[in-house]
Amino acid sequence: MDIHSGKHSLQLAFIADTHTPDSPEGYQDLETLISEVVKASPDIILLGGDYVSNGASGQITDKNRHSIISLLSATNNIPVFAVLGNHEHWSDPESWMKALNDGGIKTLENQVEVVEDLELCIRGFGDKFSHAFEYIDFPESCADRLKISFTHDPAGAFHKDVNGLVLAGHTHCGQIKLPFIGPIYMPSQSPEEAQCGLYEDEQRQVFVSSGVGTSVLPIRIMTQSQWDLITFN
Repeated sequence: MDIHSGKHSLQLAFIADTHTPDSPEGYQDLETLISEVVKASPDIILLGGDYVSNGASGQITDKNRHSIISLLSATNNIPVFAVLGNHEHWSDPESWMKALNDGGIKTLENQVEVVEDLELCIRGFGDKFSHAFEYIDFPESCADRLKISFTHDPAGAFHKDVNGLVLAGHTHCGQIKLPFIGPIYMPSQSPEEAQCGLYEDEQRQVFVSSGVGTSVLPIRIMTQSQWDLITFN
């Protein structure tokens, strides 16, 4: 597998699907979350998209956008990288990318970034659900580095050329699961067994986070709200 060079010990925080409401309570919850992540002292933070709760309305204001980004970037100099989710693509993706980058959060839309200090290559894929995915390979300069990919919709991990470790969100692990029935809705064309938790085949490992927030209905049933701390030894 293309996830471990044998030279690194690295701790990575992955935060997906915060779906932050435009309200004092929503911003306070996000501030508390980021403080919790910073206290864990990861080497790097990856943001898996869907930072806003009502992107489908297309009526996200610049104030709303910048309020969220100012909190996401309050990481005490821990480097932060992001991809866009479907809610950002529904609410002016160019403005989201500019605001994230201006806030010190490097946004990778079908791009690779070399993090020299960590001997790490980060590959961010566009959101497959929003038809923004384009395959990009790691450059030769990443051959001897730890390589990690991330995206919003896990379906992007199943492009025929993708290998190694891919982190994703988007599904909320169903958000609402019913006994004996399972999830009501899983918004991804990834294989069913790769829509929540850890999946592995001969070519790739895919970790799909349950995510932090909720969408459509402000409830979770039999699914955990979480951010994830991943250690590479």
